[in-house]
Amino acid sequence: MGHGGYLYLVNGTTYDWHLSGQTSEFMERWIFPSVIPSGSVEEVYLEWGQYLGHDPTRDKGDLTYTLAGTEHNFQVEARAISSFQLSVCLGGISTWNNRQGETIDLSWVDRSTQYPRFNGVYFILSGTGHDFVSSSTRPLTVSWMQASLEMIGKRPLRHVCMPGSHDSGISVINGGTLFGDARSSQTQANSIADQLALGIRFFDIRPVIAGGGFYTGHYGNLPGLGWQGVNGQSIRQIIQQMNAFTASNKELLILSISHDFNTDAGRHYRGFNQEEWDRFLQELSGLDSLFLSPQGTPDLTLLTMNQLIGNKQAAVIVVIFIDRSHLTLGNFTGRGFYYDSQFPFYDNYANSNDPKVLMEDQLRKLHLERNHPDKPLFSLDWTLTQRTLQDVTIGPSVLEMASFMDPRLVTNVIPSCSAKTFPNILSIDKADNATSIAVATAINALFAS
Repeated sequence: MGHGGYLYLVNGTTYDWHLSGQTSEFMERWIFPSVIPSGSVEEVYLEWGQYLGHDPTRDKGDLTYTLAGTEHNFQVEARAISSFQLSVCLGGISTWNNRQGETIDLSWVDRSTQYPRFNGVYFILSGTGHDFVSSSTRPLTVSWMQASLEMIGKRPLRHVCMPGSHDSGISVINGGTLFGDARSSQTQANSIADQLALGIRFFDIRPVIAGGGFYTGHYGNLPGLGWQGVNGQSIRQIIQQMNAFTASNKELLILSISHDFNTDAGRHYRGFNQEEWDRFLQELSGLDSLFLSPQGTPDLTLLTMNQLIGNKQAAVIVVIFIDRSHLTLGNFTGRGFYYDSQFPFYDNYANSNDPKVLMEDQLRKLHLERNHPDKPLFSLDWTLTQRTLQDVTIGPSVLEMASFMDPRLVTNVIPSCSAKTFPNILSIDKADNATSIAVATAINALFAS
């Protein structure tokens, strides 16, 4: 028996895919479905030819899928020149992140790969008309919300799905505690600027005061160790990167501000006091395109995308989670900053280091909490959590754990959606490719309305 593995083909377009031109040489198994329906995920088992005296570099497979009723098509190719390799050539289609004729490397994962790692490779193509996006590490060449405005413009924000990043600013380590390190605390591989280029539009910003300045932070109060964690990108740098983006991309950006800590206040970290909040909001006021809601708007998520960005203007919404029993937004109220009550969304993570547990938890909550598209926004928290000291010290890092979940976002979320039930925010660690925007685009094209 030769080396075998799985390819997952995910049709996030509004068209069925029809097979043609399937050929192979020396492959033990190269059989694909004749039709891949719109909105479906097909698991295909492939096997390379390996037997006594066989030269594996002669193995090859080719086929074409055409989007029904269009001239759009792409090719799936298998080669073993130096190693086993699957790829997709966009021979008759272009996407927001790949030109027509470009090839996307899918790599190869053998079926013997052990859980919790994913046992295959995947390709997702999403969209409709002439607006498509593919699973690729290439940044987008368009402002995807503006490009989709004909489809999503009349929809309230509650009827739209977008990619988000968890602990968005922790792509670098700018100091921290003795036991805070990249393995246990770094959640992102890309800066805010690079996340924006890959389609991320919802940002989980957790501000801390460190050395007198404002940074993003990732901290936890650990038994026996006290407060441990790291600082990430500075708030000033994030403002600069977002302003550079919105200068030429008239998109909607949402910042969720929570988990504030003053790490300069001794061993027992505390939340910001009113004076610190005022200084922090003053710094955030440097954001261009802060969105001023129409007077008397109690719920920003009921505004349509046209109301938010339909005038070719970028919009930045800053949602503040603050203890209103003794703290306020003060003079910043109505200046682009909003209490969390004005932007209701459900956000409850699984707190698990097991992919199966996480998926069951988040998809169950999705169906319980958002069984109608007019329910409050739902954040699908697709992030594993290190639970034990062993996890932190010798287990996979946060970024490695994110790689376990990235393909499962493609294969498990779309089949769980319907016109009544779909997530609004896809919150992920390690936002370093276009997978999440491809899934979000599929949801917007196939289910949301």
